[in-house]
Amino acid sequence: MMLRRKVWAMLLIAVVLFGALPVTQAFGATFQYTGDSATAFANPERGFHNRYEIINDPAVNDYASAATSIAGFNPDMLDRTFARAKQNSNTLIHSYIHLDKYKNQDLPQALLDNLSSGLAAIRQAGLKIVLRPAYAWSESPSVPESQIIRHTEQLGAIFTANADVINHLEAGYLGPWGEWHTSSFTDPFNRTQADTRYRIIKSILGTTPASIPVVIRYPIFIKEVLELPTPSGSSPLTQEERDRIGFHNDCFLSDSADMGTYDNNSWMGWFYVEQKKQWMYDLATSPGANKMVGGETCDSSGSNDSAGVNVQAEMGKLHFTEINEDYAQVNTNIWKNANLPSAGNDPAETAFTRIKRKLGYRLSLVDATFPTSANAGASFAFSANLNNAGYAGPIKPRPVFLVFDNGTNRFNVQLNNIDVRLWKSGSVNVSTQTVTLPSNMPGGTYKLALWLPDNGSSLRSRPEYSIRLANQNTWDAATGYNVLSNSVAINSGPPTAPAAPTNLAATAGNAQASLSWTASSGATSYNVLRSTTSGSGYAQVASGITATSYTNTGLTNGTTYYYVVQAVNSVGTSGNSNQASATPAAPTLPAAPTNLTATAGNAQVALSWTASTGATSYNVLRSTTSGSGYAQVASGVTAVSFTNTGLTNGTTYYYVVQAVNSAGTSGNSNQASAMPEVSTVTIDSFASATNFNNKVNDLGQSISWVIDSAYYGSDSGGNIVLNSSGAGQYFQENINRSLAGKTNLVLRMRDWNPSDTLKHWNVVLNDGTDHTIGPISNYGTAGGSYSDITIPLSAFGSSLANAKYIRLVHSDSTYAVLLIDAISVN
Repeated sequence: MMLRRKVWAMLLIAVVLFGALPVTQAFGATFQYTGDSATAFANPERGFHNRYEIINDPAVNDYASAATSIAGFNPDMLDRTFARAKQNSNTLIHSYIHLDKYKNQDLPQALLDNLSSGLAAIRQAGLKIVLRPAYAWSESPSVPESQIIRHTEQLGAIFTANADVINHLEAGYLGPWGEWHTSSFTDPFNRTQADTRYRIIKSILGTTPASIPVVIRYPIFIKEVLELPTPSGSSPLTQEERDRIGFHNDCFLSDSADMGTYDNNSWMGWFYVEQKKQWMYDLATSPGANKMVGGETCDSSGSNDSAGVNVQAEMGKLHFTEINEDYAQVNTNIWKNANLPSAGNDPAETAFTRIKRKLGYRLSLVDATFPTSANAGASFAFSANLNNAGYAGPIKPRPVFLVFDNGTNRFNVQLNNIDVRLWKSGSVNVSTQTVTLPSNMPGGTYKLALWLPDNGSSLRSRPEYSIRLANQNTWDAATGYNVLSNSVAINSGPPTAPAAPTNLAATAGNAQASLSWTASSGATSYNVLRSTTSGSGYAQVASGITATSYTNTGLTNGTTYYYVVQAVNSVGTSGNSNQASATPAAPTLPAAPTNLTATAGNAQVALSWTASTGATSYNVLRSTTSGSGYAQVASGVTAVSFTNTGLTNGTTYYYVVQAVNSAGTSGNSNQASAMPEVSTVTIDSFASATNFNNKVNDLGQSISWVIDSAYYGSDSGGNIVLNSSGAGQYFQENINRSLAGKTNLVLRMRDWNPSDTLKHWNVVLNDGTDHTIGPISNYGTAGGSYSDITIPLSAFGSSLANAKYIRLVHSDSTYAVLLIDAISVN
């Protein structure tokens, strides 16, 4: 009892700390977690990187001198504490391996040793490196193939010994900056050189471990090496080697073809720029994971991405994992100055910050389900849902552990059936993983965490190499794990059989009974037993049920069935639960719905009715003739309301509703009718008419008048001009329809001159009886320009359901001229 109270107290603490309210499940609780969509934080093997000279001995590297003339060189490139990279919260750096001095000889041991010590400094700093061997800075080098192969072997030995801190290799060696252009062996139309390129890539792959991806500068060369027939004397690429080949774009977004990246063609044929872009969008490993994609921008902003929008879309399509922060500032400054609005879960921020957050993976927990108590040595089930808001999934493999930590003891339990490389952009589901807890776990309350450390055993204990999830209040920087709960109770000693389930309830249906019960602690499944005799004769009808509910079908209506449920785990089976009974019965026909009402709208009618007992759905029927000719317009309606759309305004529709269940369909409800119409009904718009004899208004009704000289005529816009000097003279618009639901009569009119003409006119609304209000001047004024005079329909005191006509009546013998632009109701 004391342990149970302690567990619930810790659950309350978890709610406060994580914003995660546990929802009880059959064999655990589901915790929901609050994502962090705004913070740009460090995570291994992805993000921006800075440039350094990792070989810092000037004796073997001319570029390691502070006096060098390398474009963009900074003295901090020789800083083996990597202070600038750490200040920028970057986890990657980039370095060239300058081989200018060794075009025709083996690499000296001093260079290899200095490279090794530089990689050791990377490890000490908690970073990883992207490396590119190159024979020249900007000129076109010429190095024999045999010498290049020899250097790949020499460097490959160092790379293999330090594979834990090498994030990936850029193929390098060929062309200025090692960029595979304008040099020996880089002519894309030279079929013989294609074999050399293949052999160089094959040697790089063959002299380095599978954990190191190798990226190539141009899409046309990536296609070539993946599809080229194996040259004579070479072995074909293994599937593992093919999966390691990725892409580095070193002129990202510099122009429509990224400054030659996509417009190169080759001996293989001619391809559209769009085709080659699609090749890179589609790069994937054989299991379906993203490949390594990264690079840098050129000293050009030809893509005209001043708004920082193209970079977001293109990085998402290419599944970018890393990019150079130092080069070129013409582009990185655009990103820093482009203020993006909030979108989806992304806050308002600069394009640079959004890229910093989204490069590679950005994983956040949505929820996780696991028991809040378990036995040492027993099974423990875990499942989760995550979201990846990044441009790509993790590129390199890493293990996933559940960590149980009570402050004194830490137990790491690996989830063996998970490949994090498949956690690509979007929703990520971790299906139920069942593990066995260590049998030597002391009893007590444990912190439970999800730990995604580095795949290399040499770095596994280093928290800076572990993946941090983008959630609030879950990251433990000291340990490098993500806390799921502070309160998982572990019971020491051997597991015991579960207690019998409680609160069994049974609900009868048509030839079936639905059961539910309360979960039993320690249960892994349930058995359901049934009898037709109360208290005895139970026979098992279902086993292995993992939910806390079950529906028993195929029963005989009218027969009473008695049920019990048993809980099961690896130790044994519990006793019976309480007994629950149900008597299945066929449903009866539902009664017809009542109180059907219809409300007109614009081209639609909204229906509502009173529910019928026993109904599972409703049919809606419609006609344009009262009392007959109904046709079904909707079925399977589960609410007690329905809106019929796409109707014709001005047509009256008649409706009935029927109730439905498995027994059949009821009779019709009462009939309800409505006539759809626009919210404003125009009676007459006087549109460009010059002769009002035999004219009909917008409702298709006639007009009539008793006015001096019949009427005066029309103005230049076709609006009618009424000329009257006698009391009782009028102008009449016939309506002959319902105005029910309308509120106002609107007269758009003006005086012939600014005199107060409106006080000489009244308005009549006829519903079989004339209802007169006036004068019009009581409701507004109109001078020399048209304006709306709004008269409440309620002022007439008439029946709006049967409006016959609207009449404008001259009230006295004063000469008055009235111009009317439109008459409407709303």
